[in-house]
Amino acid sequence: MSKRAATETAGAESATDHWTPRLREGALIGFVAVCVYFFMALISYDQNDPGWSRTGIGGSVSNAGGPAGAWLSDISFSLFGYMAYLFPVMLAYRAWVLFRERYSPMPFSWGALLMRVIGLVLVMVASTSLAMMADNGSANMPFGAGGALGASVGSALVEGFSLIGGRLIMLALFLFGMTIFTDLSWLRLMDNLGGATLRLLSWVGGSVQSGWRSYQDK
Repeated sequence: MSKRAATETAGAESATDHWTPRLREGALIGFVAVCVYFFMALISYDQNDPGWSRTGIGGSVSNAGGPAGAWLSDISFSLFGYMAYLFPVMLAYRAWVLFRERYSPMPFSWGALLMRVIGLVLVMVASTSLAMMADNGSANMPFGAGGALGASVGSALVEGFSLIGGRLIMLALFLFGMTIFTDLSWLRLMDNLGGATLRLLSWVGGSVQSGWRSYQDK
């Protein structure tokens, strides 16, 4: 490779390194805007608004996201039930991870993106099914606490594996999907929690001993 070609290659890599953090910061802004709008539409959901599962009562739309927010919240609650609130939270988490690692040299990978999508799908399927299994019929949702997705998958699991077996399978699936989506190591988490517990117990024991010595001195 000639000196000129090497210089051009180094300049291109330098430009890429310069713009990658900016692009990730821009992606964070976009993700935050989408998550805030999504969450705003969910919390202002009104069954009287026209949406995917109903035509409404003909009045003005009360959803804070407007007619689009009314449709978005209605279709989200119809499909996922209460677990629709989990969707923007998980997207916000991935946006935060993207922003936190904005200076890391991490090239885009379709394989990694596919694994993230699979993890998100597993989490939503498992969480909606668990919500359906815990539903006592009082959920103020179009298709119950777990939505249409939880009703279809959860009822099939309960019929095939019983309530306890279905919950066990869905809990394992939920943890597996969360691991893929968040890169969370449950063993490392248990080690950190154990270390924090030991440090807390040590601090409490030291404080008690210090207090007892001060009491004896007095």
